[in-house]
Amino acid sequence: MIFLANRASLDTRTLLTRLHNKLQTQVTDEISPIERVWYHTSKGNKASVRATINPDVFLGTSYPADEAALQISFDFPTESSYDYYSLQWVESEHELRLGWHQDETHMDLGECHFQIDYQGETVPRERAAFLDIHQLNVFDH
Repeated sequence: MIFLANRASLDTRTLLTRLHNKLQTQVTDEISPIERVWYHTSKGNKASVRATINPDVFLGTSYPADEAALQISFDFPTESSYDYYSLQWVESEHELRLGWHQDETHMDLGECHFQIDYQGETVPRERAAFLDIHQLNVFDH
């Protein structure tokens, strides 16, 4: 399923609602790795969508973590010429976070970068290819 979105027709609340609904429909599927979906809020507003993931099912093999989470956030800053997003895999028990970020940080790496945080330290950051401007397409990829 392809969703088309751009700054003129989509705001953060609408985008997060669409992502939440898309993930939520997979919770009841017996073969889905998604176990639970919820909104993370800040000051009563939707800030991100989070989902609890069964790593063994998601990866199709035994994995040394009992639980992982997917954390997705988007922002449309008016002062920027592009949208911001963060798509992260989080393993709390290992203090591991990895994912793609498109934001105002690390401009030496370009608009988009891949980042790994482990035990409170940022291990590597690498330039990542910017493949799509549509937020839901980015998530689908």
